[in-house]
Amino acid sequence: MAMPAFFVMSHRNRRAELATSDSSTTVERSIALLWELYANPEGLSASDLARRLDTQRTALYRLLRPFLRTQFIRRDDRKRYYLGFGITALARAVAEPIENLVRGSLQKLADDTDCSAMIIADTDGILVTVASAGPQRPGMHVAAPPGFVHENNDVALRAIDAGRGAAATDPLADAAGFSNAIGGLATTIALPLYVPIIGSDACILLASVTPFRLDDVLPLLSRAVDEVARSQHS
Repeated sequence: MAMPAFFVMSHRNRRAELATSDSSTTVERSIALLWELYANPEGLSASDLARRLDTQRTALYRLLRPFLRTQFIRRDDRKRYYLGFGITALARAVAEPIENLVRGSLQKLADDTDCSAMIIADTDGILVTVASAGPQRPGMHVAAPPGFVHENNDVALRAIDAGRGAAATDPLADAAGFSNAIGGLATTIALPLYVPIIGSDACILLASVTPFRLDDVLPLLSRAVDEVARSQHS
């Protein structure tokens, strides 16, 4: 299963962007530090981190101290550093209000279609799952939990663009198709959705490891979009 994240841009591109930023060096290096630990779940030593962040170890230790104290970063007995469990508290605060709003509609959609259902949001050019549900029937299903990043999900991107009026064709036709995403070839279809609670353009996407008939799932997907849209205004 892919590791949760909040950005679709690769950590290498993000790190390069941070390195050329005019913002506070401490703040930017703190963000870059979290990115490096995200990208290396096996952990990194202080020497590794100092080299990757292009800083001295003394400066790195000053940077690490508040993160260790707040459990955003943890260190093991081998003196390797990892993302800490404090990060999960922040993630939960973001995810729970959205999940509470859409959980029922997404779960029903997943069960009715036997597909994984997810809301994917575009936050400043960054595609990320903000809520998801899988079919309760046992079997092999696509997994994209909240926080999953979508680096090559053209179906989701086209659906979101269609919702902005950027697509010249009918949103249903433009959003439907196949996408090499989430670990392999999957049949996917998406419809646009606006999510005021996160202030972002988004879509509801269905994904299955086995082909489905578009005529069978489109009405159910459309109904779910309407239900989620109405729930945001109730």
